[in-house]
This record gives sequence, structure tokens and C-alpha cells, in this order.
Amino acid sequence: MVLASTLLFASQAAQGASFPPGLRFRSLAWGRVVVHYPQGLEALARQAAALGDEILTRHEARYHSGVGVVQIVLADTTDDPNGFATPLPYPLVHIRAITPNGTDEFGNHAGWLRLVLTHELTHIVHLEHARGAVRFGRKILGRAPYLFPNALTPGWLLEGLATYEETEGTAFGRGRNPDVRMVLRSAALAGDFPLEDQANLNLDRWPGGQSAYFFGQAFLRDLNERFGRKTLPEIARVHSGHIIPYADDLTGYAVTGATFHTRWLEWRVASLSAFEKEARAIKARGATESTPLTFRGVRQVGPRFSPDGAWIAYTSRTLTRHGAIRLMRSDGTSDRELAPRNSGSSLSWTPDGSSLVFDEMEVYDLFRTYSDLWRVDVATGRVQRLTRGLRARDPDVSPDGRWIVLVRETGSGSQIAVVDRDGQALRVLVPEKGGVEWSGPRWGPRGDVIVASRLASGGWLDLMRIDPTSGASEELTHDRAKDVEPAWSRDGTHLVFRSDRDGVSNLFALRLVDGALLRVTNVLGGAFTPDVAPGGERVVFADYSAAGYDLRSMSLDLSNVFSAGAFVDPYPLEPPEPSPATAPDRPYRPLPALLPRFWTPYATGIISGETKIGVATGGVDPLFRHAYGLDVHRGSETGRIGFQGYYQYDRFRPTFTVILEDTSDPASADAFSRTQEATLRASVPITRSLRHSQTLSLAWKRERDSLVEGDRASHLDLGGLEAAWALSSARQFPYSPAPVEGWRLFAALMKQGPALGSDVSLWKATADARAYTRVFGETDSLALRLGGGTTFGRPEFADSFRLGGFPDGSLFDLAGTNVSVLRGYGDDEFHGRSVVHANAEYRVPLSHPQRGYRSFPLFVRHLHASAFLDFGEAWSGAFRAGDLKAAVGLTLGSDFVVGHRLPLTGVVGLARGVSTRGETQVFARLGLPF
Repeated sequence: MVLASTLLFASQAAQGASFPPGLRFRSLAWGRVVVHYPQGLEALARQAAALGDEILTRHEARYHSGVGVVQIVLADTTDDPNGFATPLPYPLVHIRAITPNGTDEFGNHAGWLRLVLTHELTHIVHLEHARGAVRFGRKILGRAPYLFPNALTPGWLLEGLATYEETEGTAFGRGRNPDVRMVLRSAALAGDFPLEDQANLNLDRWPGGQSAYFFGQAFLRDLNERFGRKTLPEIARVHSGHIIPYADDLTGYAVTGATFHTRWLEWRVASLSAFEKEARAIKARGATESTPLTFRGVRQVGPRFSPDGAWIAYTSRTLTRHGAIRLMRSDGTSDRELAPRNSGSSLSWTPDGSSLVFDEMEVYDLFRTYSDLWRVDVATGRVQRLTRGLRARDPDVSPDGRWIVLVRETGSGSQIAVVDRDGQALRVLVPEKGGVEWSGPRWGPRGDVIVASRLASGGWLDLMRIDPTSGASEELTHDRAKDVEPAWSRDGTHLVFRSDRDGVSNLFALRLVDGALLRVTNVLGGAFTPDVAPGGERVVFADYSAAGYDLRSMSLDLSNVFSAGAFVDPYPLEPPEPSPATAPDRPYRPLPALLPRFWTPYATGIISGETKIGVATGGVDPLFRHAYGLDVHRGSETGRIGFQGYYQYDRFRPTFTVILEDTSDPASADAFSRTQEATLRASVPITRSLRHSQTLSLAWKRERDSLVEGDRASHLDLGGLEAAWALSSARQFPYSPAPVEGWRLFAALMKQGPALGSDVSLWKATADARAYTRVFGETDSLALRLGGGTTFGRPEFADSFRLGGFPDGSLFDLAGTNVSVLRGYGDDEFHGRSVVHANAEYRVPLSHPQRGYRSFPLFVRHLHASAFLDFGEAWSGAFRAGDLKAAVGLTLGSDFVVGHRLPLTGVVGLARGVSTRGETQVFARLGLPF
């Protein structure tokens, strides 16, 4: 349906981006930006408004593209820093207020707002570009989604450009982060340096979607250095005039004299040579010898020795498993999973070795996602929640086991605080201060001192000593190197920590008696999250390679290490901060943004059936509280005007949806059928977590089906009220072609009757259960399904359920309950007042190509196959087991991405119905059946 296509962005955003109902937003207009923010963020909003207007003006001048007014939404509802931008239906940016602490891929930064706004506003200016026929089309049609050619570019260009500008517009940025260069260097040395088809957002294997940011910005930097500072703006300008989409190589040829493919190959060769030279220089200093403990890659990080040194606990994440806390002996043997983990890598043993305290993100009060503290029993794996909504991370248990030091986010910064062993008795040691972020606090061996990393304004990321009684703090290092993740030596005389002060993340030691900095490792990749054994003789750390992070162990003799040498600061100064916006604010008003910004003509049924020609439009407000769409069309055969309308309201806990439709189709030479529908729905989240969800919905639907022959018309009215409940814990991972863990449950009860506008009076109940489990490996799965339904009332009504082929969505069905699959039989071959269906499907991956072709907009992620058994029967009256229908078959499928953005699964299959009226079928479908 054209309406659904037009509103794809708006409806998805509204469903997934609800803000807590208690937030009261206000709006601040400054220059050409309008910042919308909730209570408590006014100071941040005023800073964002001033920065946004300044950065937008600079980007527009550089790219010669006028944007107009940009809507910026600032909120603090999650502890994961990020942002996103879209040009549709108007320039819109969402920013999460939480600030990165310098330990992740963002690295040092002199200010989160400048960094994230520089990145996201680059997207806005880049995507706004239009010239020639495209620009003329916008004058006629407005901001129609297909009139933004730059939005159809590959991920490495889209995100690479924003990351490049993020770097050039700030003192740091990912383009200057040594840990980003580490990813490129390791890929080059391993012979795994991607071509442009792989450096995309669709990549599943390591480094996944980050490849678009990391490799994209490096490639564009090379083009900028080779062909001049005007190269990137010229790429944006030239591409924005292409009427034919995806002509990326033509753009490359027009701007640089060769295709992007050719330029990428040239850059790849030059990069391999540069990284090999860099590797030789590192090896010349003497490469560190260490022993591997894990071999999984992706992320094996955060190791901590048990108090007796016999065990190591760490966090594991792979392409085939949920995050987990794992245990292994200190030599790497007896490795086992202890407990699942949503996020985070910090954990700490209790002094008796009986349990571990860790942090992870979890949904809080349905609408926020905060980090909290948890404790897991080592013997049983039982997990206990210690805090709720505290926004606590990076815990470390004191040597006497009485206190836990942590970092606490407040929305305006972070604090160093302590709680007791049960997560109670919160006491703030170091209050939040604007522009300051803390990470990695660790108790000293005697519990009389705490060390932590502090990221201060200007990008100074240093080790700090904190008095656990008074909260007084003092600097132990002072420079713009990344000094993070401190660990104590056994005797408390040294700190072992990670630093990129030599251009590579290595382990260093700080001798506390005189402040001497000593080098501990010299690695080709990077060394992260160190921990020193209780005996002091060994250190375990996460080592980076092209496959990701794995744990390694090495001997440690701090009396026999060398000076680290002086740090040479390679970073420029941060631009000065503008004065905060001083304009008065006002209550948030969604209506101005909801006015239609485009209209688009469309036609359907040109090849078969009646041709319908119409126009469609839609809109959404900046907070995604309101989303709507409308299409109006005329049929060529019936001559009738029809429409489809959609509206969704997501302000409070229920999400309300209204759908109205009036459509006509020819039935014969002198007759036509007309369908008029109205649906009202309220969907309420009952529980939400990062591993499961539960919802309840209530819907009313009124439908009139008419057959009009001349002046005569016959009508069938249907009207029903339906309650539906759904629960899901199904999980799918990057290298699994389908869910491999968990289950899905669904039940619905519908009432039709005259009081609800129906000519039919009956009750209809349905239920469906699905389970997914691994069988032989990490990525294969057995999918099982059992469902059914029955009807009460009006015995002569025998068309409640239909069975055969794939689901028929045309039935009067509010909650999608007619979803039974019975391949090998004709579509809707069987019908009745009751239905039962069962399916078993074994799914196995065949390969993971993870490839495209140059910049062609098709990327193949996975190939897979399945074998299935289907059973089902629809009947009225008494059920007879002998009437049960069965089918068997095989499928081949592929997960792929078209247009650089749209993920799809395509399946072709062979089915054979082995019961009465069965047939052999060859079918092709988009999507898995369940």
C-alpha cells in the first residue's frame, strides 16, 4: 500500500521512540535551530541551540547547501550516548544527552554536544543537497522521500563523511582516535582490509556497522588530501543531481577522474604499505610476548582475577551468542558461561570469591534504559538486582566487601559514589561537574584510596586519586592522552592502565612514589582492560586483532620495565564555545511541524486489475508523538474516489492508532465491490526489557463490504472488539538466519455482534505459541509452532478460519490471528469454524557471504536452507484426526540488503502436500513463515 510506504519512517519512529509520559517538553528557537527538551535539560538545551546554529552555518558555507530550520530533540532517557538525523519530513536531529566517558570508540572529546552535533548536522546538510531536476521536483512535490539522492549513497560515504567532519570540526573525533586507526591497521596486517562493498552499515562480521564510520572517513580523508579540500563538498553536490539513483561511481569519476572503486583500490594499496611500515616500527621496539586465553574474537573483555588468583571472570560477546559473563581458570581452561549480560564490561569479585558485582543496561519504568548494578552467585549463576534506576556503572567492591564504588550518571554529568554491598546507602564522593565524566574506579589494596579516570573539558583524560572518606581528588597524570582502566599492583605501589600516548593503546604503569610512567606492553593491535593477578606476577588483558578482542596473559615484573617517554600531544585546540542561547523558551507545540511537507503521485494495478491513480502525504512531529498519512485515489474502471488514512498517537503509555479506508474494485462489467473500514486500536506495553517484551492491545474494527450493481446494493456489515496479548523472548544474532533462542506467545479473543455494528454475532478465540532452539551448532535452529482457534455462536457461520498456503490478510482479523501456514495446498483451500496448525522447521546457515559488488545497491548477508513439516486442519462440527493435512518441503533463502538500507529475506521452496487435495508447489516469498 502506498500509504504504508510513504509513512515507513514516521510509523517506525513513533512505535520505537516513546518518551516517558511524565516528561514535559519545551522549545527554544535560536537562529535556524529549534531545540526541544524536557525539564532538567534547559542549560544543555541552550548550549545545544548556540552550538547547533554555529555548526549549521559553518557546514552550509562549506557545502554550499541551505537547509532552513533544523529541529533538534534533546533527551536523557538512556545511558547509551548516540544521535541520529533525518531529512524527512523536515531536517530533524535527535541527541541523547548522556556523555561518553572516553573509553569507547568516541575516545577523548572536548565536548559531547559539539562532537555529536557536528556529526549529525553534517548528515542534514549532506542529505539536503538537490540540484537540477531533483531540485525542481522538490519545488513541485515538496520533500518527497525519493527526492533526496544523497540519502541513497553507500554507508561508507554517508557515515564516513559525517565522521570526517566530526573530526575536522573538533579537537578529537573518531578520525583522530588511535583505537580507530587500530581497526584499520589490524585489518590491513591480517589481509582483511575491506573493499567498498563491505565497508557498509550492513556488515555483520567484525567490525560490523562500524566499518562504514572507520573505513569511510579514512577513505574520504585520502580523497580530500589527494584532490583538495573542495572534493567532499563537490561529491555531495554532483551526486545530488542524479535522477538515476545509485550512480555513485559516476559521481566519483566526475569529481576525481576515476570511479570510487578505482580510488578505493588505490587507497587500499597505499594504506597497506603505510600500515606495514608502521608495524615494522612497532616490532623494532620489541613486540610483547603473551599467551592467548580465548580464541573467539569480537569482544572478550574486562577480565578480573578471583581473590585467590585461580579463576578469571570476563565478559563475552560474539556474532552467535548473547552477551555473557564467563569464568575460566587462570590458564584459560574450564571456560564456561556463568550468566547472561546485556551490556557493559566491568565486573568485580567479592572478597570471598563467592559472587561478582557487575553493571548492565536494562529497561526502567518501560520508557527509559538505564545502567544498574547486579550480583551473580558464582556457584549457582543466580542473578540478583542491587539497584533500580540508579544509573550506576563500573562497580568495584572494596577489599573488606562492605562497599561498592561506582560511577553514577545524573543527566548533567557523572559522579563517583559508593553504595553498600546490597546496593543501598548511596553516598556521593565526587559530585557531578559540567563537562566532566568519570570511569573505571578501583579501590586500593588496603581500601584507603580509590583511583579512577576523569575526562575533563578540553579532552584531558587522566588518572585521579580519590580519598574515600572526604572525596578529595588529585591528578596522577595530566595530558590529553587516553589514560583509562586503571588496575592496582599487588602491593599498591603501581597502577597498570591503558593509554594511547604512543599512538597505540598499550599497557603502561604509573609508579606512585615518584609519578614515573613505565611501558608494560608493545603490541601491534591494542591492549585493553588490564587486571593484575593477586600474586602480582601476571597481568591479563584484552588484545585486539582483526577478529576483535581476545584475552591474553603475560608475566609482569614492574621492576624491569622501561620509561614510557614523553607524550607528544597531536591534537589541535578545540574551537571556543559560543555563549548559550538567551532566547525565551515556550511549551512544546507539535502542530506546526505536522503540516504536510510533501505530496507524491502514485499509480497501482497498471498491469492487472483496475488502475488507481492518486496522491499521498504524511507527517510526524519531532517527538514522534503524532504520525499520520493520507492517500486519495481514483479508480479507472469504477470511476470512484477512495482514500486511506492513518494516525498514531504515542504520548502516553497506550499507543493509539486510527485507520480509515474506503476502496472500490470492479466486480464485473456493470458492478463493483466497495469496502469501508474503520479501526481503532490501543496498545499497552505491560513489561519491557532488553530480553523480552509483553503487550496488551484492544481494538475495534467496523467494516462494510458492499456489492453495487446499478441502483442495487447489498451489504455485509462486520464489527468486532478484540483483545490480544503477546509475549516474546525470541533472540536472533548477527550470524543466525532466524531466531535461535526463546519463544513467542500470542492469544486473542474477539467479539462480533449487532451492538458493535456486525450482521454476525459470534466469539472467536485464537492462540499461537512458537519456540526456537539451537540443535547442533551456534547458528542452526529448530523452530516449532503450535496454534489454533475456534468460534462460539452462530452455528451456520463456517468461514471464521481459512487454511492453505500462506496467510490471507484479507480476512476480518484485527490482530493478525489468521496466520497459519500449510504449504503444499491451494491458498485458503480449507475453511471452518475451528482451526489447528503445527509447524516444525529446521533452519541451517549455508554461508555468510557478507559481500556486495562495488557500490551496487545489493548486499548479500547470509545464505540458508531449511526442511519443514506442516500440519493443519480447518473444520466445522466434530474434529476428525484422520482429516489432518500434512506437508513436507525444503527451502533455500538469502538475507540481503537492497538500496543500502532495506534488509530483506527471500525464500524459494518446494512443498509437497501428502494428504487429500495436496499438491507439489514451487513458491517464492519474502520473509520467513514464522
